[in-house]
Amino acid sequence: MKCKICNEPFFSYGGRLCPKCQEQLDKDFVTVRDYIYDHPNEATVKLISEATGVNENAIIYLLEEERITATGDLAISPALHCQVCGRGINSGTICSSCRSALTKDLGSAASALENKEPAAPTFNTSRKRESDTDSFLISRYKK
Repeated sequence: MKCKICNEPFFSYGGRLCPKCQEQLDKDFVTVRDYIYDHPNEATVKLISEATGVNENAIIYLLEEERITATGDLAISPALHCQVCGRGINSGTICSSCRSALTKDLGSAASALENKEPAAPTFNTSRKRESDTDSFLISRYKK
């Protein structure tokens, strides 16, 4: 996988950052947070990067992960956009209206599945052959 900050390839165990960048990000978070507290309405991603020496990609990553939230000039920075509609956002990856719509759609889909699926089978506690279990699972999820 490529690191979200330095774009270098690394072996991932589920994280989006290489170990080096993850360690540095934890240190940079404190620096960026303190700068934003001291300059709440006059900071953009570029200004924060220049003033603190923190990589712009790291600042954007902190915004996407909602470890910091944009306010003032940072809020109107073109750094973050909703991945669904493209509208500018303060933090995260999806705006609140798209998040609400997705949540509603997922809830509707879950309700539809609950109404159409048969009751969950009771499993026998005796040991089954692996092929029997595979056949059962395949037939269960083909519906």
